[in-house]
Amino acid sequence: MGRDHIPERVKLHIEALERGFGENPFDTAVDRMIGLGIAGDMEWNHLESWVHRARIREAYGPPFRTPAKTRGRLIGGHCQDGRRIRCRPQAFNRPCFTSAASGSGKTIKSYFLIFQLACMIRGLWLFDFRKREFGILRPYLARLGVDLIVLAAQEMRLNLLQVPRLTDPRSYAAVLVDALIGVLKLPMQASKLLLYILLELYREFGVLNGSSRFPVLAELRDAVAASTHGHPESRRAIVDSLNVVLATLPEVFQWRIGWEAEDLAKYKIAFDFYGVFVTMQNLLLNAIWLPLMFSRIQLGVSNAAMNLYIVCDEAARLCGTADGSLADVIGAIRGTGVGLDLSVQSADVTRAILSKTSNKFLGRCACANDYDVLAAAMGLTGGQRRWLPTH
Repeated sequence: MGRDHIPERVKLHIEALERGFGENPFDTAVDRMIGLGIAGDMEWNHLESWVHRARIREAYGPPFRTPAKTRGRLIGGHCQDGRRIRCRPQAFNRPCFTSAASGSGKTIKSYFLIFQLACMIRGLWLFDFRKREFGILRPYLARLGVDLIVLAAQEMRLNLLQVPRLTDPRSYAAVLVDALIGVLKLPMQASKLLLYILLELYREFGVLNGSSRFPVLAELRDAVAASTHGHPESRRAIVDSLNVVLATLPEVFQWRIGWEAEDLAKYKIAFDFYGVFVTMQNLLLNAIWLPLMFSRIQLGVSNAAMNLYIVCDEAARLCGTADGSLADVIGAIRGTGVGLDLSVQSADVTRAILSKTSNKFLGRCACANDYDVLAAAMGLTGGQRRWLPTH
């Protein structure tokens, strides 16, 4: 049955709920009486008057409908009349994207959500790429009983070749090679060679038979350099890229048994990647969250309650890369119990990022093109688009 066949009073009730009716106890009582079918003329007149006032506020205010408000524990912000917009934490159990110019409050918005979610979920990962904004939250979170660990990139103990627990090494090898090709910007013809040598290393170390003795990145580099298979240019490209990684972060990738991503997901950690080359930042990210996503997908985790919230501040260099590694992670993250929040200063990001982020937040932008790109990605109307640049 279409909406045209719904009684007018029911349409009025639906519109009121969409506009956020039910903020105070009296409105809640009226809503409940209507739902029970015992509302009289007084209740319906109150509802009609409320909707009429809401329409007037919208007509004279911004061309955006007041968002619906629920009884959730999380405060998402305030509507134009000053009332709080509440939502459930599960609303952030999906990829989020925030775009606003420098000084518009992106980091403050992240703080606002972090202080609320830190007490509600088990794991929290905060990534600093260009500044050191999250480490300073440690004493303030401690007042809430939350222990935030501040971890510099050089202090990490990782093994990119370590297979996550309870997962198939062959399948993980294929996913890992795809990620390395994208992050290190290797030629596509190098993927077959890299996968072949990695599987040979897994066979040599007994990983394919269940051994937990994994090869390390230096051994992969040496195996590629000594190989007689594949195109010489591909071998040279792989070796050169791995040499840069090992020279930049030698203390990080020397461990045969590194930290498990699922173990790290139980803690609140501020990762300090400030001063690290952007390619190394991307590689460290993949070394942390690629095993996490892969293992959860392999184990069939679906539509799980959020138990890990990841915040990436100033992530423009990651979102703007054309290798697709971050977009692949965003595409796989939904339903695994992981929330991801990306913040950038400009809409100059890959189209896949805009397509795969469900929640979008738009702040004050520095140029009209950013408004156009984000307005299109958010499905705004013509009137809303025209309102943005001047407000």
